[in-house]
Amino acid sequence: MTILMTTLTTATMTRRVMAELLVAQTTTRTRTPVSSISGHSNANVRQSMLGGRNARTTTTMASSSIRLRCHSCLGRSSYSSNRTRPLVQPRRLLSVHQQQQQHHHQQPQLYRAAGRQQGQRRLAKNEQRRRKATLGGSENNTSNNNSEAFSDKPWMDTLTEFLRQQRTIPVPRWVTPSHQTISISEVCGHSSFVLVALSYSVDDFLLLRCIAVVGSTAMLVFTYFHPYGRILWLPFKWNVLFIALNSYRIGKVLLERHFADNFPSDIIALRDDHFHLMDPVEFAKLVRLGTEESFQRGDVLVRQGQDNRHVRLVLEGELEVHRNGKMTYLLDEANFVSEAGLHSGLLLPGAVTSCCDVVARTEKVRVLKWDRDELLHLMERDVHMQHALQNAMSWDIVRKLKQQRFLASNDLVGDQKEWTQRRNEQSQERYTAILRNMLQHPKTLLNKKGRVLLHNYRVIHRIDDEHHNNALKELGWTPEQFENPKKHLKQLRDMDAYSRGWQWYLKDIYYRAFG
Repeated sequence: MTILMTTLTTATMTRRVMAELLVAQTTTRTRTPVSSISGHSNANVRQSMLGGRNARTTTTMASSSIRLRCHSCLGRSSYSSNRTRPLVQPRRLLSVHQQQQQHHHQQPQLYRAAGRQQGQRRLAKNEQRRRKATLGGSENNTSNNNSEAFSDKPWMDTLTEFLRQQRTIPVPRWVTPSHQTISISEVCGHSSFVLVALSYSVDDFLLLRCIAVVGSTAMLVFTYFHPYGRILWLPFKWNVLFIALNSYRIGKVLLERHFADNFPSDIIALRDDHFHLMDPVEFAKLVRLGTEESFQRGDVLVRQGQDNRHVRLVLEGELEVHRNGKMTYLLDEANFVSEAGLHSGLLLPGAVTSCCDVVARTEKVRVLKWDRDELLHLMERDVHMQHALQNAMSWDIVRKLKQQRFLASNDLVGDQKEWTQRRNEQSQERYTAILRNMLQHPKTLLNKKGRVLLHNYRVIHRIDDEHHNNALKELGWTPEQFENPKKHLKQLRDMDAYSRGWQWYLKDIYYRAFG
């Protein structure tokens, strides 16, 4: 009976000891780790440390009380105390606590080391992707190898790092409390759009092209050294094309201005005195298109009744205009010869029959000669050139009329009635030559604008219906046929379609490319 009671007492005490041990271990484990108090305040840290010390003290006291109770219980039993051992030694409990504390101290260091390794792997992966994307993308193996070799150059890496490095923007705190950063590559991207917007407000052609080139170049830098590491090839290639086109236009304008500023002094003086309404570049195009000719006294430039496909401008000397061997008027510097309705806008291609003789009057005569087709092609291609040249020719008509009045007032034309009759015959034959040219080139006749310009010519030169009908009768046409030309032009062909050779087209390409 005594043995049974001792066994029950021992079992009861063992249960109590185990329960108190579990409570002590739970209290010890609830101490706050070092890694978890890094974000707390100093007061919280001190409180956590005190909590750990209290837990350690509680564990020690619990172990001592358990040991005393075990000894007291076992001492009253009939078992020998030499076979009885404490269930948990205090030194063993302290060693477990030290291991847990050491684990808590080492855990943040392990986390930091793992984070560093993960960051290094991520950086290496991004660098590998960037090198694959540099100069070629994934188009072919050859381009990849070349791009990797190019990106491996030290200067390229230094430049890339310099352009992509984020720099702090000193923004006042009252503007925004956040930290603002930007790279030089992003600055180039923003400046590109700013320059494009600025170019819209510029009127000067050359300045606009220069701003466009600078803006496209800034966009090249942004698309190649993109902040995210990959090259944007689509906008990169388009901007290269835009830079090439704008650079060509800039070079063409500078070349044309160079030609305009390096003409002989007499050509520049002629432009300043008689062609001041024309832009210097347009006048340079006009002069470069022509060919200079020299004549002596008595040389005939144009003969009456012959087809003439050239337009001339007097640079030096004087010319006499003869009708049936007698002088009608004089031509001097800056007068046009054989313009045939160009002043009124009639762009007559090919040859036009001459209504008079043009003879050199002075010892030395210099003229500038243009082929009519080339001149008309230049005027059609450049509208500003066409308007400026028409204005110059209109002033030329006024100067010719003044010259004729001067000759008549100074009695230099002989019989006034005969002189007036020669002038009227010359004007009538000139109009007949214009109609003949229009019938030889149906496009001009069928064009509504051409008919309006012909009406304007008749108003300027006072060509009434009687003279008009007489000219049509001389050409074998009636007024009804002229009003409805589509029915009567089936067998006529455009004579100008067979007058242009390969040299004409080659010259046209040259002037289109270089002005």
